[in-house]
Amino acid sequence: MIIVAHISHEGTPVADATYRAGLHVEVRVALDFQRQQICFELCHSANCELKGSWEEALDNYFNEGTFDSKESMFPGEMRRIGSAREHKALFRQAAHALLKDLQPHGYFVEVKYM
Repeated sequence: MIIVAHISHEGTPVADATYRAGLHVEVRVALDFQRQQICFELCHSANCELKGSWEEALDNYFNEGTFDSKESMFPGEMRRIGSAREHKALFRQAAHALLKDLQPHGYFVEVKYM
């Protein structure tokens, strides 16, 4: 299963984070945002901040951050705690938490299943 989190700012694509079972989450950043440095405080996960270039910050967030699937579990699904690369439930939780943290700054995170 492939899951993609599309991040945009006021309708302009910023980055895509792609989950594939068993692999690191792949992050691709739009050319206009590749040199931009960011620093956002994160309140909706165990991670404290999203800091650095978009690519570095999102790579660290999804591949090294810690998430708890408790808030996004489907009926019968086992609870998981770990990085977003470890399981689709953790990736979903990471994307949802990122949406809540970035939305006040004009960003939107849309998750698509492929």
